[in-house]
Amino acid sequence: MEDLTRRRFGSSGLAWTGWISAGSAIGLPHGAWAADFFAGKVLHFYVGIPPGGAYDLVPRVIAANISKYIPGNPKVVVENMPGAGSLTMMNYLYNQAARDGTSIGFPMNTVLLEPSLKLLSGTSGNARFDLQHMAWLGTPGQDPAVAWVGGNSSFKSFNDLRDRSATFGSTGAGADSTVIANLANRLLGTKIKVVSGYKGVAEYLLAFEGEEIEGAVTTYAALMAARPDWIKTGRIKLLAQFGTERSQDLPDVPTGLELATDPEARDMLRVYGVKFSAAYPVVMPPDVPAPQVQILRDAFAMTMLDPAYKAQIAAVRISGSAVTPEAVERFVRDLDGAPQSTINRLRNILDAKQ
Repeated sequence: MEDLTRRRFGSSGLAWTGWISAGSAIGLPHGAWAADFFAGKVLHFYVGIPPGGAYDLVPRVIAANISKYIPGNPKVVVENMPGAGSLTMMNYLYNQAARDGTSIGFPMNTVLLEPSLKLLSGTSGNARFDLQHMAWLGTPGQDPAVAWVGGNSSFKSFNDLRDRSATFGSTGAGADSTVIANLANRLLGTKIKVVSGYKGVAEYLLAFEGEEIEGAVTTYAALMAARPDWIKTGRIKLLAQFGTERSQDLPDVPTGLELATDPEARDMLRVYGVKFSAAYPVVMPPDVPAPQVQILRDAFAMTMLDPAYKAQIAAVRISGSAVTPEAVERFVRDLDGAPQSTINRLRNILDAKQ
């Protein structure tokens, strides 16, 4: 079996510290043709979910800030195109949208796993796009799923979840709150009992306060949005995070990969963890001319460093740890090249009845 080591899903180049290309719109000019091209144009931001929630807020914050970094300062319009977990939008972007740099998609992160795991389309063939042929701008934030328990509980470390049972709340079978708990049980030897059926994160957080459950797996952004003081005050403690590497926001919390002892288990967690490391992927159709791609990549990078943008994105509790387009491209390549045995075993676990 091929080993998906850190060489394949490595940490280098994942997050921005200030990268801008040599032909940056702020540094060296792209040329008069660039301003002529984008002047008077409308950029369409297609969002793969209905209005509301983080996947809708992120493109709106970007839309409010990016135009000033694009020569010609085009207008930016955000359009929601929900359906099938963003497959409707992705199919439109790949097969019908303009391929000149004026069409940009904001899908749910599960789309990144679609070619290998087919979690959204199954065997129906409803995913009519090839991620490797699309152009990526990056992702404005990482959002690891975190396993947490009460700060005063008897579970002091992740290893304690391997020794005795803990009751975790969840919204349903397909939610990451259930999926990650089940992956931890199957791949990391934990004894988590999942109680599902809560209507949302807020409801199982109330269940925790009422001592109905002992913890949960929640994305870091959702946890910070709902209870921003819980980690800081010690009301809860984080036992593990799930992504391809430690988040910049959680440098002291071990990853599931670090806690895995079996190489194939580590590979499966790394495959699934891509959706957390590239939490809000931003993508364009195939065949967009390279100059337009570079202009938009530069504008996106400058937006990630813009003080107004950073303040606005922090206000909606989204991590500002942006990821480069090269890193997202590497994720897509490596997922496509993952050993079929690893993909099959992971899919079997994900398809298993709760």
